[in-house]
Amino acid sequence: DGVVLTPQWFLDQIVEEFGEYHDPCPFNPTVDGLESEWDLNKINYVNPPYKRGQIALWVMKAAIEHAKGCKIAMLIPVYSDTIYFHEYIYKKPNIEIRLLRGRIKFVNSKTQEPFKSQLPSPMMLVVFS
Repeated sequence: DGVVLTPQWFLDQIVEEFGEYHDPCPFNPTVDGLESEWDLNKINYVNPPYKRGQIALWVMKAAIEHAKGCKIAMLIPVYSDTIYFHEYIYKKPNIEIRLLRGRIKFVNSKTQEPFKSQLPSPMMLVVFS
């Protein structure tokens, strides 16, 4: 077992495009990104938990923080049939949907090795600018 982490090569691409980032959703049980304020001075990179109902909470929080002026890059599965996708992402001003080619192999936090399996759905980077 281990927590699912974003691979370093993907984080390097975030830094290359947007500069240093703030992670309001880190692998740290003492940090609650759904309750805290996000960084107004850096891009907020969010790879939320993909458990049922969690993505919607993080997308709604991103919309709230975006309205306050935060810039956000959110890595989530392409679930274009969901309420949150249509309410907070699709055809909204200053939001770009980047469909990713191929599947990302996430990293196991305990072993630092990629998981052997991939997510069953394609991924997208949603940029709230």
